[in-house]
Amino acid sequence: MHTFRRAALAAGLALVATGLVPTPAVAGGAPGLWKVYDDALSRARYIDLTHDITPHMPVWKGFGPAAFAAAVDPATGMPYTYAHDGFEATAYQLATDQFGTQLDPPAHWAPEYPAIDELPPTYAVRPLVVISIVAQVRRDPGYALRVADIRAFERRHGRIPAGSVVMVRSD
Repeated sequence: MHTFRRAALAAGLALVATGLVPTPAVAGGAPGLWKVYDDALSRARYIDLTHDITPHMPVWKGFGPAAFAAAVDPATGMPYTYAHDGFEATAYQLATDQFGTQLDPPAHWAPEYPAIDELPPTYAVRPLVVISIVAQVRRDPGYALRVADIRAFERRHGRIPAGSVVMVRSD
C-alpha cells in the first residue's frame, strides 16, 4: 500500500510539475492553496494512521480476513510466472472495504444520510484531532475511548475545534 500511495503521489506531483494540472488559485490572482501549503502544510506534523494491506490487517471480526494468492490466468488455470508470462501478479480477496483507519460517510450509519458521492470534496478537509489510547490498549486490549480520555486530551492540547474530524489511535 505504501508503494502504491507513493506512486500515486509522485504521479500527481509530476502532473503538477508538467503544467498538466493547473495550480490552485483564487479568483483575482490570490495565491490560493499553494500559500496554504507553504504557510502551514509544509511544516505540518503528519501522523500515519494507515495499516499495510496484508491478510492480517485489522478488520471487524464480522467481515473475516482477506486472502492473498498468486493471480491465475483464466485460460490455463495456472499462476502467472516471470518465466512463462514475463510477470507475476497477486489476486486479492477482500471481504469488505472496511479496513484500518477510515473516515466513514454519514450514509455508513443510516441510509437517509449522504453517501460519499453526495458529499463535497471539502468534507474531509478540516481540522484533524488524533487521540491516542495506545498505552491503555496495551494494558487492556478491550479498552475503548472514554470521555476521560477526551477531557485529558483537551487539558493537554486545548479544546477540540468544532467541526473537527476526531480519530482514535489504538495501534
